Amino acid sequence: AVVSTQSGHYGRVANSNQEDISVMGIDEDVAHKSSDKDVEFDTLIGHLQDIVLEDGFQDLQDKFLSEHCEEFEEDEENKLIYTEIYNSYITQIEGYISRRLEELHPSFQMDLLLTMIKSRREEVDPELFDTLASFADFVLFKETMLNYKSQRDNEMSEFPTLVVTSFACGLPKS
Repeated sequence: AVVSTQSGHYGRVANSNQEDISVMGIDEDVAHKSSDKDVEFDTLIGHLQDIVLEDGFQDLQDKFLSEHCEEFEEDEENKLIYTEIYNSYITQIEGYISRRLEELHPSFQMDLLLTMIKSRREEVDPELFDTLASFADFVLFKETMLNYKSQRDNEMSEFPTLVVTSFACGLPKS
């Protein structure tokens, strides 16, 4: 059936399994390209969410933080070494994400993904966006390092107390 839209465009009614793009006066080729871009965006974002939750990614990040957190101090002034560590972190994190996305989505291009994320920020899960933003923000990186160091130090300070207490409880009384 041919239907006239409010704008005066004519189109045929799409079948019930498709959006009625013809009735809306939208060129089907443009709509399909747009739809393809939406599918690609959704697919890449889904892969990204999976990647940042993977054990391999978590292990990489944890190992890096553990190896370098001692360099960081709660001080307003940043040391030159912080920049070197940050650059190394970015290289390793981006490298891991890129490799995994290329494995999962062979036509993946990082520049295209970054452009899509910037232009469609509101469509990205806020938690994922914050995670991705933390990779590109030195201040957040430094806070992450300091938080990791603090958490690790707190865990370490609790451990010896537990060991000593357990050991003392097991000693025979004289």
